[in-house]
Amino acid sequence: MQLILAPLWRDHDGMLQLRYSMQGSGFAAEVDFYVYPESMETFGRTLQEFPRSSTDEVVFENGSNAPNSYSWLVLRAFVFDGVGHSALEVECQKNGTRLISARSRFAVELEPATINRLGYELMSWISSGVEQPFVFTDEPQ
Repeated sequence: MQLILAPLWRDHDGMLQLRYSMQGSGFAAEVDFYVYPESMETFGRTLQEFPRSSTDEVVFENGSNAPNSYSWLVLRAFVFDGVGHSALEVECQKNGTRLISARSRFAVELEPATINRLGYELMSWISSGVEQPFVFTDEPQ
């Protein structure tokens, strides 16, 4: 699994435009979205503490899946069985003409420790100033 957040633009108030892409389990998704760093920081922090229970679910949601919205992105870390096996799900949608509209939804099974590492690395990237792309793989470091 590979997840990339590439900075495209930063507004004067700190808002970022990021290109999100993820591939794994034979699927891929890519979408541009706008976000304040604090939202990504909150998501990273909750990933660090995942899972808190056998039914834990951590969600980052950005945008709206309404037809008049440009894009929508949901990242969801969840426990999928009683023994703690976990996954990261991506659901994204890009609206527009028939030539550019797309929707993707898939999940990649990950160890909870890998999801925790994603949270730590995401927090480190946010605190670094978000100048370079964030690249995360599920390969051991």
